[in-house]
Amino acid sequence: MSTETQDTNFKSGPKNGGRSKRDGSMRRIMKRILLFGVATFAAAVVSFFILVALPAPTPPTPNSTTGSIAITNVSVIDTETGLLLSGQTVVIENGRIAIMGHKDDLPIPENARQIDGAGKYLIPALWDMHVHQGFNLSPQLSMPLFIAAGVANVRDLGASASLEQKKLWHKQVETGELLGPRIMAQAGPLISRIKNDARARQIVNSIVDPQTDFVKVLNRVLPGPFFTLLEIANQQGVAVLGHRPRAVKAVDAANAGFKSFEHARLFLFECYPGAQDLREQYRRRTAGESTSQGRNITTATMREMIDNHDPELFNELVTAMVANNTWFCPTHITRKMDAFADDDEFRNDPRLRYSHFLVRISWQGDADRMIARDPSPQGRKAFMDFYLKGLELTGEAHRAGVKILAGTDANDSYCIPGFGMHDELQELVKAGLTPLDAIRAATVNPAEYFGRSVDYGSVAVGKIADLVLLEANPLTDISNIAKINSVIFGGNVYTREDLDNLLYQVEQNASSWSIAAKLIWQNIGGG
Repeated sequence: MSTETQDTNFKSGPKNGGRSKRDGSMRRIMKRILLFGVATFAAAVVSFFILVALPAPTPPTPNSTTGSIAITNVSVIDTETGLLLSGQTVVIENGRIAIMGHKDDLPIPENARQIDGAGKYLIPALWDMHVHQGFNLSPQLSMPLFIAAGVANVRDLGASASLEQKKLWHKQVETGELLGPRIMAQAGPLISRIKNDARARQIVNSIVDPQTDFVKVLNRVLPGPFFTLLEIANQQGVAVLGHRPRAVKAVDAANAGFKSFEHARLFLFECYPGAQDLREQYRRRTAGESTSQGRNITTATMREMIDNHDPELFNELVTAMVANNTWFCPTHITRKMDAFADDDEFRNDPRLRYSHFLVRISWQGDADRMIARDPSPQGRKAFMDFYLKGLELTGEAHRAGVKILAGTDANDSYCIPGFGMHDELQELVKAGLTPLDAIRAATVNPAEYFGRSVDYGSVAVGKIADLVLLEANPLTDISNIAKINSVIFGGNVYTREDLDNLLYQVEQNASSWSIAAKLIWQNIGGG
């Protein structure tokens, strides 16, 4: 062997050996990384199920107030007449208003718990007529917020929590086992499609209690099955309400007995020259007769609805609604979210700390998607003008005699349970309602809607003692509706300190990783 060959072999040996050593080291590193990843994933899975299995925090429990309660020297806002009655004493016994009158004429019962109402204003507790109790953990997360905001009763438009669960919550609230608003009515089936008349009849027959349950329809129900559903429901005394199906003319729905239209887009969608064409587009798409892709509603369409609003079509619709006693629940704060999705102050509302952090993340994503629909200055202006036009049309509908219900779409994006009602009442005043009219939309009108005016809606002898004591007069500034001194719910007193403690408990639950795991597990169908 030559010297050159020997030298070459000598030099090449260490190079190959070095590569082998490096390859071996790399394999060991990759193996360790893989094992670490597997261990980390396994630990995360185990931790997740441990968090799911941990007991849920105990929901806040109702106060128990015994004996009589006397609110003395208070200004009572009479929501029936609009009068402000000063210097009143209101006596509560067994959960109802027993007597009331001027403080100089009314002796205070012996041993009554006295609440000094001097300089304060007493109103009936509020109703939220459009909520979604979306979580099995609502007693820990959202139900106490309603009470803290002075909301005693709600109408639930459906969510992932089951109908049976909501009925149980209502019973527990009534019996004093659970603190939260009474769920006075809840959606039974949520209807997005109906294939035939037999299915329509099956839907109506599934309603066990027409006094508390109703059928909610969504956007994609076709006209034929929709009107069959209404006819059968009317025969059996079952309420049908919710979204106006996009292919159905609202005037026809009102004439057929639709009980309440939800959301402020109603008058914009229905009252412009292109409304009939838009309904036909939705009908063809829903019926499978069209293969068109993309949104039927673009910012250009919204612009057309705003700029070419047709007062004659509007008058036709509101006339039908008044004639048929069709209610309107505009939920303006949902359209406000669309308009203010890119507003930092709106997106960082300090009250968001009472919503669970996973919910906040979801809401932020929803706002981002709303911006992405058309981030141009013209697009953002279209959303703002759509929201403002909706306010304007609600005011006009109210003045034309349409009955307004205050509802928030609570638990929808940036619709904070409880607090959203304070926001919605301010929106109604922006729409042109007086502060008294706005308060009536959350008190007198819901009681009338449910046929429960004997028990609710005003501060009067014999009515259930659901009351809110305010630090300032909401008739002069509707934002004073949020300045709550105390709440009386079913005859139990919740002082400002009690309400702050409720808020603190909810805030703690809103940052809980255990609750986060439970929400995820519920969302993926784990229960």
